[in-house]
Amino acid sequence: MRYTGVDMDAGPGVDLVLADPYVLPFDDCTFSAVVSSSCFEHSDMFWLVFLETLRVLRPGGYLYVNAPSNGWYHPYPRDCWRFYPDCGLSLVTWGRRQGMDVHLMESFVAPRSADGWNDMVLVFRKGAGTADAVPISSTLPGAGGVRAAPDIGVLQKPFDMTPDMQIINALLQTLKQKDEQIAALERMVNESHQAIAAYLAARPDQQNALTAEKNP
Repeated sequence: MRYTGVDMDAGPGVDLVLADPYVLPFDDCTFSAVVSSSCFEHSDMFWLVFLETLRVLRPGGYLYVNAPSNGWYHPYPRDCWRFYPDCGLSLVTWGRRQGMDVHLMESFVAPRSADGWNDMVLVFRKGAGTADAVPISSTLPGAGGVRAAPDIGVLQKPFDMTPDMQIINALLQTLKQKDEQIAALERMVNESHQAIAAYLAARPDQQNALTAEKNP
């Protein structure tokens, strides 16, 4: 299998530096698969890149895209977009309006990685076809916002909060638990003080002994 790497800058694995980010200098139907990893969020107009990738795909070919659904600002040189579970359907709508025979085969938000990212993963097919492969999301128990052919319109494992909101909520819950633990300790200390005070009030001789120890 032969791979061709393209980017806007030279680097390892880059066979061709693009003069225009929205023009792939290849003939129509050149490739059997196109992979775009962590690029769409940096494109001013990723929808144009999407059309170009479909143009250079052969009928029956697949486009794999991953781009963040959350995370911090990271310009290279710009950081423009985050992607949610309905974005694949929107891209299909856009592609078909532009005359492309494109189908969404699968999309999902991947489990959070060690560095805090949840990537949106999308798999498209150029031309009609059946879902003849095991969905990637089925191998990732923590995947959410899942769509998978043939029932691509059904959103599985939906989430009410975005990944960033989930992170914030988890932190708030942790802080709340710590506050509750601190409050419980404070109650224990206060109860201990009250118990000691009550004991000393009932035993004046002990109070006098403690006073004598403090003031010999």
